[in-house]
Amino acid sequence: MVPDSTGNEAGVIRAPKRAFEHCADDYARHRPGYPSSLLDYLAAACPPGSCPLAADVGAGTGLFTRGLLERGYRIVAVEPGEAMLLRAPFAVAGHADCVHLLRASAESTALADGCVGLVTCAQAFHWFNPPVALAEFGRILMTGGTLALIWNNRDRRGSGFVGAFEALVRKFNPAYDAEYREQDWPGKIEKSDLFGPVQYRCFAWTWQRTTEQVIGFSRSVSYIRNVIPRTEMPRFEAELRRLCEQHCANGVCDIPMRTECWSARRR
Repeated sequence: MVPDSTGNEAGVIRAPKRAFEHCADDYARHRPGYPSSLLDYLAAACPPGSCPLAADVGAGTGLFTRGLLERGYRIVAVEPGEAMLLRAPFAVAGHADCVHLLRASAESTALADGCVGLVTCAQAFHWFNPPVALAEFGRILMTGGTLALIWNNRDRRGSGFVGAFEALVRKFNPAYDAEYREQDWPGKIEKSDLFGPVQYRCFAWTWQRTTEQVIGFSRSVSYIRNVIPRTEMPRFEAELRRLCEQHCANGVCDIPMRTECWSARRR
């Protein structure tokens, strides 16, 4: 078990559900992973041997947690959603001795002061209260420890499929804008006064999906599943299927991705 800030063992605590509790299976099966180049970059910036513990906050079903474990980190995976966390053991199978699953929020992790050397938030920080979460990360990180905020984004430049997919989503959800892509993440980090200069890295890679996997992915995202009325979903999926057939060669879609990472050290 992981000791909390009072010195007691931190078990499962009450935490609010998040937007993916009803689609955790699709999330676990159909969300993209993360490129090896990003994980190598983090391992070089914060070597596992110098890091007593890493906290993967907003860990979801363990997609990013698994990559950290494969690099040799000991990890506490922090996730508020019970349904999501229940699927994490499948992602981290074979590493049970190196990972602890903790149901808690980013704003109140119940971890001890200065107990981690690395905090990661992969596809998650935009769901948090930034000032409160950053204060919590500053509390649990040791001096000199690393914070990394990470997002997978589809690259619309030069991809007919990505542009058509985004247009289809807007057709059924006119409010869709993926606003987290445009937020000033380094400004938010620096405003906390807890972290040193922010470093930015972007990793380009290609995500290959079959038509059925693309449809499965669409069932896992909040701006589709939580917004488009159920009565409209069959029509949305039919149009998405046609889109895939138009753009995917031999039944496989090549989806260009940009994985962006903002990192900084605890002062």
